Amino acid sequence: MIFTCEEHIDAAIDEYVDETERAPDLAPVDNDENRCWFCGKKAIYVVGS
Repeated sequence: MIFTCEEHIDAAIDEYVDETERAPDLAPVDNDENRCWFCGKKAIYVVGS
């Protein structure tokens, strides 16, 4: 799973597809503890299955 901010959602989807060769599920993050995998800002989505 990749946590991501609004700005990096496209990059997170691309990264997931490159690694797994499957379409990811997208879900909102329900807490303030997770940070974007790319920039460290507060994550608002989790990309994964």
